[in-house]
Amino acid sequence: MKVLKWVLIVLVVLVLLAVGFLAYLGMFSTLKTTETKMGPYTIAYESFTGPYSQTPTVFTKVYAALKKEGIQGTLGLGIYYDDPSKVSADKLRSDCGVVIGQAEMAKFRLVARKFKVKKIAQANCVITEFPIRNAISYMIGPMKAYAPLTKHAQAKGYKIARTYEIYDEAQKKITFVFEIAK
Repeated sequence: MKVLKWVLIVLVVLVLLAVGFLAYLGMFSTLKTTETKMGPYTIAYESFTGPYSQTPTVFTKVYAALKKEGIQGTLGLGIYYDDPSKVSADKLRSDCGVVIGQAEMAKFRLVARKFKVKKIAQANCVITEFPIRNAISYMIGPMKAYAPLTKHAQAKGYKIARTYEIYDEAQKKITFVFEIAK
């Protein structure tokens, strides 16, 4: 009986630790959606087709290529073209890139021909933010963010022109963005 009591105590402690860790990661938080202008952005990027879970290697490749040219990007930006609930993982399309800031633009212009470059104009958007706590945040964030963004856009009758995510390591947050079609 004493052993069973200790096993139950250990199980309860483990469950509480797991729940606490998930709460720390933001799993149980309610995300607030807002409308704001986002952009403009200039990004150096690579296109990728395949599971969105494999895009971190593409981002790493773009960051490394820019760093080799002496350009320190601080914001990642991923444009996601397909809904993973409607498109098979091997056919998901994305552009994975790094935002080129104003301070780096003159230096970037000298090497821009080595990169695919895309400009995102300033636009009205529906956004929500999710904290980056560790690598798991990049998996939990989309699960938490897209439902309230979709609900907000549908409630307002918005058509979505583009979906993208901004990864801000300095501020430790991911901004999920639905660009409203004009």
